[in-house]
Amino acid sequence: MPQSIAIDRSKQSTDTWKSLLLKIVIVLLAIFLVFELAFYLVIIPTTSVVRITVSGAPSIGYDEICYMANISGKEKWLDFNAAIVSSRLAANPLFESVAVEKKFPDRVVINLQERTPVAIAFGEKKGRTVPVEIDKNGIAFRVGHIPADSHLPILTGLTFEEVIPGMRLHAQLKPLLTQLHHIESKNPALLSSISEIKIDQKTYGGYDLVMYPVNNQIRVRTDKALNEESLQYMMLVLDVVQDLALDIEEIDIRAGTAAYRLKHN
Repeated sequence: MPQSIAIDRSKQSTDTWKSLLLKIVIVLLAIFLVFELAFYLVIIPTTSVVRITVSGAPSIGYDEICYMANISGKEKWLDFNAAIVSSRLAANPLFESVAVEKKFPDRVVINLQERTPVAIAFGEKKGRTVPVEIDKNGIAFRVGHIPADSHLPILTGLTFEEVIPGMRLHAQLKPLLTQLHHIESKNPALLSSISEIKIDQKTYGGYDLVMYPVNNQIRVRTDKALNEESLQYMMLVLDVVQDLALDIEEIDIRAGTAAYRLKHN
């Protein structure tokens, strides 16, 4: 009987040590978890330099975007003001939309959508004639630059005096620019067959369009309802009149049927 009691006491002592060791392990794990959470939730956001990711602006370099947003690259995540950075970038006419999002614990994601030109115009800047890129919303967003390999039509009949990036064209031209955007999206080859589109203001408001094809000396007058179908009809008419032995100066398709005017010798 005494031997059995000794065995039970030894077993109890072993169980006690195991229980104590388990408690110590749990406490140590809890302390480690607290320190890890503190490091992740407090130390990293307050001490780490923000990591910035930029997307959606392939033609603009990372350093240039940081310069536009006044980002030095030394900002801490906790102090980074996404709203201010977003407003700085949105104020730049190069961007159609801007989104700046902070992602815990130390990342910032900047999503940009660049404006896409649908036409080129020319304006005056400091006494020089400079090209102006215009987007579908009528924003003159870039001055002094023509996109590489651009087949965009040139808009004439406009007046730009001391053109400034961010200038907005008259609201009556927005439907035309929207139509150019749709044609460029659906049939860019068709749009590239036009070298110049002249906006011919009417005396009592509104305007006509005078189209100058790339490979033809005959200009075509149409109304402002420009679309893919009207361009295709215009090209068809030009193909037909090529076979006529006439010195044609202009074709008028505003009435839905073609009429022509001869050159005056």
